[in-house]
Amino acid sequence: MHRFVLFADAFTEKQRAIIVKEISFYSKLTPKEQRVFEHRVLRFIRYHTFVGRENLFVTERMQLLISATAIMLTFGFSRYLLSKFETILVYPEHYFSNVTKQFHKGEANPTYKTIVFSWEDFEEGIKIEDDNLNLGIHELTHALHFSFLTEDSYHASHFLKHYKLLLLSLRKKEAQKRLIEMKYLREYAFENQYEFLSVLIEHFFETPDEFRSKLPNIYNRVKLMLNMKVEGF
Repeated sequence: MHRFVLFADAFTEKQRAIIVKEISFYSKLTPKEQRVFEHRVLRFIRYHTFVGRENLFVTERMQLLISATAIMLTFGFSRYLLSKFETILVYPEHYFSNVTKQFHKGEANPTYKTIVFSWEDFEEGIKIEDDNLNLGIHELTHALHFSFLTEDSYHASHFLKHYKLLLLSLRKKEAQKRLIEMKYLREYAFENQYEFLSVLIEHFFETPDEFRSKLPNIYNRVKLMLNMKVEGF
């Protein structure tokens, strides 16, 4: 899962303090996994261009938290960068999109190779870790999905294969009805297959024990998709 890196990047003490305080996933990792995580987060920051909108200055903390969320999603993969996205735009709060002509909290636009966040809403998702509402996870899952749809790699085909199998397991109306009636997944999950995936991943990271208990088959399929081998999942 994790390739050996001879000269791995590592957090400064200040950077590590931010991650320890605000990204609980980091504390679940072994010391070796933490070193891998740090290296990947710093590479993610270098790989992407972060741009503030509406006079927002993108701080180191913002870059760290966005990048750490992305690496959390891709931690089970050897190719862990979002290959089809280059720029991350950060607005102070919800913003008007000239593309959709609507207000948004976030979006992933593969045409423009851009991921967009409202920082107010991104930060809210980080602060409350067990409400299954995490804008960062949600939009970065879209970005991961869009990347994998056009990427020729083992992890992309593995992810898409298992997601297709998951959708096939829910093709019968009775299975869909049972899932909806459980009311564990919020209604937005059933908009389309893209939103369904993002909501599933939000639940996987925010309430894994409840997810595993209520929907064990779906949980295990998501775990397979992400190749997640971190203890606690």
